[in-house]
Amino acid sequence: MLFEALENFEWYNEPENVRFEADSMVIYAKSGTEFWQSIHRNFKKDNGHFFFSRQSGDFILTLKWSFDKMTRLSQCGLMVRADERNWLKTSIMNEGETEEDVLSSAMCKDGHMDWTGFSLNERIHEIWFRIQRVDDDYVLFYSIDGSRFIRLRAFYMQSIDDIKVGAYVASPNESDFFAELSSIKFGV
Repeated sequence: MLFEALENFEWYNEPENVRFEADSMVIYAKSGTEFWQSIHRNFKKDNGHFFFSRQSGDFILTLKWSFDKMTRLSQCGLMVRADERNWLKTSIMNEGETEEDVLSSAMCKDGHMDWTGFSLNERIHEIWFRIQRVDDDYVLFYSIDGSRFIRLRAFYMQSIDDIKVGAYVASPNESDFFAELSSIKFGV
């Protein structure tokens, strides 16, 4: 990862512990961190760690996460965010019920969320995410090997000149979690 390329990035809920390696950034998510909202159930968590760049117009973002062990519900992935009530996140996570990792996607629109996930039928230790914006339409992809990207979801988000997009990490339960962000690149 070229650290000069990170100068246009900001933190939302900057973590207490970030370590820079030769070609990556290791981010420690504190226990109890999450992005989750349900206004009809009067529940809101907006304290996960989000490392983002503000983008306008069309773009493609590809990023890579690596991790040793996922703890129950810990997650690392990609987020597109307009504000605290309008965003999309996709991640790898472990629900703790099996030894298999889950690829999940959640969208929050005006404070109401949907969530979907499916098992990858294995434990993995690295994953790539890619998102492409064309006008107000977005297409989300993932890859296990970094070369074959599989479409995960397409969605619309209201036109925003200055959308925030980047990497996120969170650990909703009682244990901290760390993951390594080794690539984050924009293209068109």
